[in-house]
Amino acid sequence: MKRIRVLFLLALYLNHSIKAISSPIRKSLRTEKKIQTFDKIERRAFPGQEYEVHIVNKLPINSTSPLYIHCASKDDELGNHTLNLNDDFNWSFAMNYGLSTMFFCRFKWESKNQAYEVFNKHLAFYCEGYSEDEDICLWWVKEDGFYISNEIPPSSSTQIYRW
Repeated sequence: MKRIRVLFLLALYLNHSIKAISSPIRKSLRTEKKIQTFDKIERRAFPGQEYEVHIVNKLPINSTSPLYIHCASKDDELGNHTLNLNDDFNWSFAMNYGLSTMFFCRFKWESKNQAYEVFNKHLAFYCEGYSEDEDICLWWVKEDGFYISNEIPPSSSTQIYRW
């Protein structure tokens, strides 16, 4: 038990040291043109990095139905939520040491019903750059699909999924 505790403390110390050293590197990478290849994306996410995911209903004003979502990961059940126009459901977490952190959501609106991953090590690429301490994954759910940005409010966004 003592050996496990020592190994755990050593891992935390090393992670903190790596994070402190890599901060200037990560900051400079944020200003470079982002290359959208999975190989590059996997190297950018690192264990312990904090993320905040936001799901925002940006469906048409004249919509008769709210957006229903259910979000979860392997370890966390985030429950069912009803989002009216401009409502925001959000949560935060840290990337795990295997870089396998993944959250998904099921989205229901009128006759549409889709389930998508809203965070994984590949999508983390789109979330980088909001602040030094925490990266933002802002999802706007619109009539034609699902858009992601790394800032609130977004100055630009990328459509990742369609209904």
